[in-house]
Amino acid sequence: MTFKDLIKNAIFEEEPQAKQPINPAHGAATARAAASPIQTSAVMSSAASDNQFYNRLAKQTDLSAVPELAKIESFAAPLQTVIQEKSLRYKAALATAQSQAGLTKQAIMKGFDTLISTLDSSANAFQKQSDDILKTEVDARTAQISDLSASIQQKQKEIADIEQQIKSMQSAVDVSRSRLQQAKANFAAAYERRKAEIEQQRREFETILQ
Repeated sequence: MTFKDLIKNAIFEEEPQAKQPINPAHGAATARAAASPIQTSAVMSSAASDNQFYNRLAKQTDLSAVPELAKIESFAAPLQTVIQEKSLRYKAALATAQSQAGLTKQAIMKGFDTLISTLDSSANAFQKQSDDILKTEVDARTAQISDLSASIQQKQKEIADIEQQIKSMQSAVDVSRSRLQQAKANFAAAYERRKAEIEQQRREFETILQ
């Protein structure tokens, strides 16, 4: 699932589709029915969105995604039951990897830099896609509200229904904006969390491999 899909899920999940008015009585009832579940949906989806963003970032920046890091892990894994102490285990793994595969500490450290670069690329992709959604989804709805407002002057018989529809759509736009901001905050939290983990792992490896 792309970041765009995750963002749309975060800000539009369970959101009812706006309907064109049929008649004043029916339209007003429809608007009232559509407005109720949106607020609770925003709160319920925020935690799930954070996990989805983090899971995607973690998958993109898993150690196995970088050959040098995957290699040191492959040499260290068989030693886990033999050498319990992590520092000694990875030093032994590096010594074996150096002799058998030419792996160096510098290559391992560079591998962590690659993970950070991948994380930053994901952040840039998220920013672009969230901006696209703002333009195509949120701003488009705002324009639709303006069109509906203009039509009120021409349809005096439907004015009560159209005003109710505008209120409902305005609420949806506000919630969508709020969800988009929440999605950005969730992504930022996931990014900082994963970055801190990678940097911690990098520091551990740097200490271990001294």
